[in-house]
Amino acid sequence: MENNKKEENKWILEVCKGDAADRDKIKSYMNSGLDYPYILGHLLFNRIGALAYTTLESLNLLPALNREMRNTLYSIYSFSSLLTDCFIESLNQMKPLCESFHFPYALLKGAYLVSLYRRGQRTSNDIDILVQPEYITDLSTILKGAGFKQGKIQNGGFIPAGRSEIISSRINRGETVPFIKEIGLPYMKYLEVDVNFSLGFMPGADSDIVGKFLSNTQPLIFGSVLTLDPTDFLIHLCAHLYKEATTYKWVEMGRDISLYKYCDFLVFFRNYMNVDFAEKLSERIKELGLNNECYYALYYTARLFDIVDEATDMLLESIKPLDLTFMDRVFDPAKNRMYSYDSDYSDWVFCGKRREHLYEVGNGR
Repeated sequence: MENNKKEENKWILEVCKGDAADRDKIKSYMNSGLDYPYILGHLLFNRIGALAYTTLESLNLLPALNREMRNTLYSIYSFSSLLTDCFIESLNQMKPLCESFHFPYALLKGAYLVSLYRRGQRTSNDIDILVQPEYITDLSTILKGAGFKQGKIQNGGFIPAGRSEIISSRINRGETVPFIKEIGLPYMKYLEVDVNFSLGFMPGADSDIVGKFLSNTQPLIFGSVLTLDPTDFLIHLCAHLYKEATTYKWVEMGRDISLYKYCDFLVFFRNYMNVDFAEKLSERIKELGLNNECYYALYYTARLFDIVDEATDMLLESIKPLDLTFMDRVFDPAKNRMYSYDSDYSDWVFCGKRREHLYEVGNGR
């Protein structure tokens, strides 16, 4: 697989670094003559347009941009800022409901990550809740009692899920069909709640790990609402990214890899990564037996963004599995088939038709 947009891809990865971006590098790429329509497509598709705008603004590079590119990025940033405000308001609306839970739970991903980014840099329209499998029915009852219904949003309207779809999602994906409620905020008509109870695509196989996560929660920025301890939060992010990036169905849908997910790791690194945190994280990863998942996510984050420091190097070396063949594998659990690809990972991230470049290498994991 050949990618002839090397300079454009490097420019995108550099602006993803936010406050740590290298102005001279970005400027040199711009001086070489860039394909801005290509770049804009990736910024939109990877949900990093607002992050790119704020990076360029802070580096005083917006005036050097093509006018259409600059105006479009500003529009993305403006809307993303309004959407972020709505998302935070939706979290506030969820607070009384969370306080009524009589079982262990934790809000995941965007619910906490939004506080680590500048306003508008990271958007979300769903809230992820982690619970143990035995409490799914209790949580479902509470959500339905609050006006949530299971289904999906299509063409701006709600479509209810059928019973077979609800059952299939729990059995095959380790999560429920989304719970959706119309909340009528100006830029967020619907709120989606995703209930997670498994780290992989085999529900129940890791229920003990979920239990360990939920015994180690801490307050979110909203006080009494709970999220995971920082080490477990990062480990869960790793497991979630690994599941999507290496599962055939996600590749088929084109939702396996998105740069905003790697930006989440990058911003988490900036806020937490030091030698003490790395040592604690390494011990927890090995305790939970999630070396493959965490090495995959953290190694490729470091590769994509050129992260080289004592803490990160030590962490990767301490959790590095002996067998690394899993690093370029994609598994289809429905057919028990294993696939691989031949390309550098940065090219793989920017490939628009990844499924077409997979080839079968065997059965099972």
